[in-house]
Amino acid sequence: MLRTKIEKDFRVKIPESLRPSLQVGEELLISIDQSGRILMIPESRVLEILDQTSGMWSGRQDIPSDGVSYVNQVRPGRRLRDLGVLPDDSD
Repeated sequence: MLRTKIEKDFRVKIPESLRPSLQVGEELLISIDQSGRILMIPESRVLEILDQTSGMWSGRQDIPSDGVSYVNQVRPGRRLRDLGVLPDDSD
């Protein structure tokens, strides 16, 4: 495990051993996990991973390209009952 300190104005120095994998000017996405660890992920890496996985769903005729449309298609009866459009069969 590497150790670093948060300095004044919340500056964080990246340890020397991690610097080769980062580029000057690269934008990082920063988060804190449930254990309190600070996670710094290059945004370019996140986009690369999303691009890899998005291709597996492309071209499918049974799934709309819009996620909201897909959920609406999968659960139309439940949503319409919740809105009061269909009678509730649970009585």
